[in-house]
Amino acid sequence: MHTSKQHIEWKTVVSVPEAAHFLGVGRKVIYQLIDFGELRAARQRGKWFVEEDSMVAFRESGKLT
Repeated sequence: MHTSKQHIEWKTVVSVPEAAHFLGVGRKVIYQLIDFGELRAARQRGKWFVEEDSMVAFRESGKLT
């Protein structure tokens, strides 16, 4: 999976369950999208956080339709 070893400096991040709700998919799909490089995400303290801007851009791309 794509990870950032540096401190997250994105403006807004959301948890995987929040990203799943926003995109209308299951958590497993979010992890797959992270793995495929479709969503920017980083792991901190054992939890994944998804960059909100990348999530919005992915939804607007129409790739889920």
